[in-house]
Amino acid sequence: MRNLLFLSLVVAQVAGLPAAPALGQDRGAPAAIGIAAPLEGAQALLGRQIADGVRAAAARLGPDAVPRLVEADTACTAEGGRAAAERFVAEKVEIVVGFLCSEEIEAALPILQAAGIPTLNVGVRANRLTDERARTGHLVWRVAPRSDAEASALARTIVARWTDQPFGLVEDGSIEARTLVDTVRRLLSEQGLQPSILETFRPAEEKQFGLVRRLQRSGVTRFLVVGERPDVATIARDAASNGLALEIVGGEKLFDEGDPALPLPAGTIAVGPKNRFPELRPAGTPEDPDAAEPGPYGYYGPAFAATEIALQTIGQARDLDRPLPEILSGATFRTVLGPIRFDAKGDSTLDLYRAFRWEDERFTEAGAS
Repeated sequence: MRNLLFLSLVVAQVAGLPAAPALGQDRGAPAAIGIAAPLEGAQALLGRQIADGVRAAAARLGPDAVPRLVEADTACTAEGGRAAAERFVAEKVEIVVGFLCSEEIEAALPILQAAGIPTLNVGVRANRLTDERARTGHLVWRVAPRSDAEASALARTIVARWTDQPFGLVEDGSIEARTLVDTVRRLLSEQGLQPSILETFRPAEEKQFGLVRRLQRSGVTRFLVVGERPDVATIARDAASNGLALEIVGGEKLFDEGDPALPLPAGTIAVGPKNRFPELRPAGTPEDPDAAEPGPYGYYGPAFAATEIALQTIGQARDLDRPLPEILSGATFRTVLGPIRFDAKGDSTLDLYRAFRWEDERFTEAGAS
């Protein structure tokens, strides 16, 4: 009976749906899933989030359908990625879930492709990973956001909040910030919105009064500010001292650790992916008394959803006698994070971006971006 109800257990128990009768399928070995993550060194904390998310999703199936999990340390290096891929091939895994760093996944994918093993990537955002898939033939599907997803989320936030209000775009002059702001501006233009003012500031300055005076002369008070968190806090502080109350929206860098002596003003909005998944904490697991907010955190949620996708894919492939890539490219998967499909490139429809408001010394979710 170990795999008699494999598909119905995967769909019903993991996705929370009523069980359906299983179709004919391979009732032999349990599903085999590879876990690819850095498990030692500087990235071990993030890698463990991936591994824990995979194991938690697998455990929800119950003892009659638990998959075989093969864990490999990728070390966030090309060598580690190759070694992990070779192990997965030797262990005959069916799908790999994970990868945090570009070097490791780019080294692993050719080996996995040659063995016909698909990969569900939960951590690498680089656009080229899926943009070049038609050329490389790599069997990769991305649950992680693309690197251009931040710009899309920021543009949506501006449209939702400032459609009928004047606003400005401010960035710190770095290539990264300028690229982000240029993309946001293009996306806004496509929806008929134009900023009233564009400004650049010099980062890491103790004072930003020059910028503040220019903003004040513009008469605009709503700004997307792209830069490091201390710079954004400095701008807001100096504006307030000049009697200028700014409404600030920023990107993911606002989630970086701040300087207690230079706090963000209450009401600052940061746009980034949802990073806490307390609803996925395994039953009976106590909360960490030292944690500021309840977990699990980070990559745990995407890894959990990717494992649900992997298990549903294996179940459907066995039932229907179809290749795993065909299932991944054509099915809609019901996960704890919502329904997920993949487009022609292999990017998913999962959107975890949210707007967060700074209040009482922390960011709390303020709604979808």
